[in-house]
Formats: sequence, structure tokens, C-alpha cells
Amino acid sequence: MSTSDWSKLPVELLGLIASQLHFAEDWLRFGAVCKSWRISILQNGNSSCSFLPLLMLPQKKHESLRTFYSPFSCKSYDICLPDVLDKCCWGSSHGWLVTLDANFEMHLLNPLSGGQISLPPLHKCPNLNLVCTGKSFRDSFVYKVILSTSPCSSYCVIFAIYSDNWKMAFAKPGDVSWTPLSCIRGHVDDAVCHDGKFYAIDTFGEVLIWDFAGSFLKKITVTPSHDMDNLVYVTTYLVEVEGQIYAIMRLLFDTRITDTPCLNTWYFKIYKLDVCNEKWEEVKSLGDWSIFVGSNHSFSISCSAYPECESNCIYFTDDFSGAYYDTLPGYDMGIYNVQNGRIQPLLQENISDFAFSLPLWLIPSLSQGFFSSVSR
Repeated sequence: MSTSDWSKLPVELLGLIASQLHFAEDWLRFGAVCKSWRISILQNGNSSCSFLPLLMLPQKKHESLRTFYSPFSCKSYDICLPDVLDKCCWGSSHGWLVTLDANFEMHLLNPLSGGQISLPPLHKCPNLNLVCTGKSFRDSFVYKVILSTSPCSSYCVIFAIYSDNWKMAFAKPGDVSWTPLSCIRGHVDDAVCHDGKFYAIDTFGEVLIWDFAGSFLKKITVTPSHDMDNLVYVTTYLVEVEGQIYAIMRLLFDTRITDTPCLNTWYFKIYKLDVCNEKWEEVKSLGDWSIFVGSNHSFSISCSAYPECESNCIYFTDDFSGAYYDTLPGYDMGIYNVQNGRIQPLLQENISDFAFSLPLWLIPSLSQGFFSSVSR
């Protein structure tokens, strides 16, 4: 009986098989079979193939290992990441983190390949007259940083929300400085890049629109309605779903039993933006889609393409209660079912001693460094 030489399978067939692997860890196993399979992975690492999100857990000690958790396989993976040690991070759906340290230095980092790209110093942005230490700047001054696409693309633009959410600026990889954005009159909750434009939403419910050159284009002032009874906090995320912009309102209760605030997610309300008619339309179902929000740019996943993901759900992480972390039992994270309004706990994770370090979502992107970066 003859045996087959698996190392001689056609490259096209290997690529087809690899395209059906939705977990980054499966790519690791695939590439470990033999040299030809590994080469196939490396050749397809920058293709259009995309993976299910991983939850990057907060820093726990002064050490380089960082844990990534998959809610779909319920497995955790430790990755040696010295370049995120003692840094504030924001996640993305493009495989890259944004990192900020206590010396004002900001980078883009691919945690699987180790690739890094320097960003200009945000603390020197022209719309700032900063009196702040590097530690304070890292810990609380910058709220969120958002990528329009992978920095490997010439179309990549990076947007930052900072200064108590009252200021915004953008830069491109290779720029020497940030360019401030104008016309902001309120606290900015979130922003999203869509169709060559940049959309931001403030606490008034107003949506501000700029082009990628920084020119202000339009303001939509219709505010989605929501019930504020017994609520102490509402935050809104912007996300693209099937080519449309959605506003995801997260409503939270104060569940304190002492004088220290303790916020927990109660439910979500969903609206779709009608840009032409300048109005919001309430959405009762996400259909075959799920949304991921937290300390990352908000993104959506098609569950028909990735059946491991629960459809019509919002996967959320804790991105709001850092000032009181030492008093809370755990992070406010879960999976919200839009149909029945129930919340399934995502992961019981003790609060980190490092208040600047939050759980965040990241969709991995592979390159050659991946096969030497993961430890079991």
C-alpha cells in the first residue's frame, strides 16, 4: 500500500484549504506540517483571508507575555510581546495594535509578526497646549485611536480622540505631525472610517463628517432617542455593517452598593444612519451579523462567512470604568443577544493593577513572524 507525500500537494490546493481556516491557531498548526505547507501560509499571509477576533487581555505583571482569548474555541494563547509592556493599546480589525508608552511614543504594532511603525508625537499636535506627564498622557489623555485600513495600504489613515474626548486629529504612516480636525463642539464617543470619509459621533448625537484630507464636509444633527431613566451613563459606538453606518448605544446602570460607582451594561439600542435624509432609523435585528465594541475601533463580522460567531449579537468589553478598577470584582464584558436582550458573560477576568491596560478586540493578521511568536 503506497502512502501519499503530503508535502507535494499543489500550492493552489493548499491555498484553498488555508482559506477555510478561521482561527489563527489553525494556521499555526497548518504551517507546522512541513516546509511546503509553511511556505504556502507565508505566501497567503497577506491575502484577503481574515480570521475571527481574539480578545487581548490586560497586562497583569511587569512581563512580556500577553494572553489572547478566543471566545469561539474557549482557548487562551500566550504571546511574547515586549513591545506592549507598560503601554496603553487599542485594537483593530486590521491585525495591528496602536501602542502608547509613558514617554509619549506611539506606534503601530502587529502582535503576531512583531512589525512596528512609528507614529508622530500626538502630544505636540497644534491644537494642544499640554501640561501633562508622559504617564498621565498614556494613562488617561488619549481615549481611542482608529485605523482606516491596514498600515500596509497606501490609503491608511489613523485618527485619534483625546483630551477628554474633546479633540481629534489624524495622521498617515510616515507623517511627521498630526493634523487637527475642526468643528468639534462636544464630547466625542466614537468614530469610524467609511467610504473615504471619517465619521464621528458626540454626546449630543451629532455626526460629524470629514474627508481623509481633514476637510469638514457635513454635520448631521438628528439625535437618536433613548430612555435615560435610572441610567448614569450612555456611550455610543459607530460601526460599518454591510456598507451602512450603525450607531450602537450602550446603556449602563450604576449598580453600586457603596459610594463608589460601579457601571454595568444593561442593554444596547441600535440605529442605522440615513446620511442622505439626515436621520436615524432604529434597527431591531442585526440579522446574520455580529458587532465587536470596546477599546478598539468598532467592527462587524458576517456570521454566514464565520459560523463560529453568534449571529445577531454584540460582543462587548469593558472600556469605561478605569478610574475605579481597584474596587470592582471584574470587567464588564459579555455577549448581548439583540433578539432577547440577554447578556451571556464573556470571560471572568480579574481587574488588572495597570489601569491603562484594558481588554480589547483584535482580528489577527499573519506574516512570517507568526510562526516564532506563539507559545503554549
